[in-house]
Amino acid sequence: MSFKNIFLFIFFSISFLFSDSKVIYGSIEHLEFHSDIIGKRKVEIYSPNNFIVDNKTIFIFAQDGQTLFDSSKTWNNQEWRIDEIFSMREANKNIIFIAVHSANISGDGFYDNTLRYAEYFPKQSLEYFDKNIKTFIYKKFIDRKKFDYLSFIVNELKPFIENKYNVNLDKSNTGILGASMGGLFSLNALIEYPDIFGFAGCFSVHWIGIKPLDYFLLPFRIKVTEDKDLVKGLISYVDSNIDNLDDHRLYFDFGTEGLDQYYSQPQKKMDKIFTDNKKTYKTLKFDGHSHEEKYWSLRFEDAIDFLIAE
Repeated sequence: MSFKNIFLFIFFSISFLFSDSKVIYGSIEHLEFHSDIIGKRKVEIYSPNNFIVDNKTIFIFAQDGQTLFDSSKTWNNQEWRIDEIFSMREANKNIIFIAVHSANISGDGFYDNTLRYAEYFPKQSLEYFDKNIKTFIYKKFIDRKKFDYLSFIVNELKPFIENKYNVNLDKSNTGILGASMGGLFSLNALIEYPDIFGFAGCFSVHWIGIKPLDYFLLPFRIKVTEDKDLVKGLISYVDSNIDNLDDHRLYFDFGTEGLDQYYSQPQKKMDKIFTDNKKTYKTLKFDGHSHEEKYWSLRFEDAIDFLIAE
């Protein structure tokens, strides 16, 4: 190994070593999970109840886990403040969060953003898309095994958690949440595995997708515009599979600034599906909120109260 390679190895090893999130309340455990599907991925398991597990413990799989607890470790110095929220919370603290770091390490990099989008995109929805060049591109570059993040969660991480805590995870004690593409993925997981997940928290869902040309222009900060074909396909996907959701609970929200300003109309179309089919859901609009962790943090506690209500 060359001196340069040795230096890089030490640098990245040290960077990884000191990238663990710290919490001010509860307990957190840091894992390096080796997946046969998506490769090495960091997972942080957080318990405000100091890992006391019983038959009433709720397990929540959370996306973009690197943004949840420690702003000093995030690319934009923002976090969801979940540990701070639980430090002031008197209601149910018998929850364990399985916070999975996304492929987007930098938060701003074109390559990282590409991987994150590919992993979180609901692959099962592609069969409801019109057959055109965009659908071909999605199938060619996104619908691949190495981006099958849902299979990783269900077939690798879930059994690991079950073995670690000697529990069976099903819709009675398990939920999932995320924001933006992580919110879209959480809905996808609920639809595809309704026997495993009992609820989904979907914050600022990125319903509008991204056109292939816009995607390549991301580094130049060209405005992302709504992909009408993708929105149509997602609506058809949800509508066609709505019967998968029985006694499940869904939470949606969006703001009015930044990317969130484009979510109102597709959210209304989704809401109509849930209303017409008498599903248990809530959708909230927050004036002045934009597409940032500091705003998802403000909405987190009320969302959890709704999702885990008995």
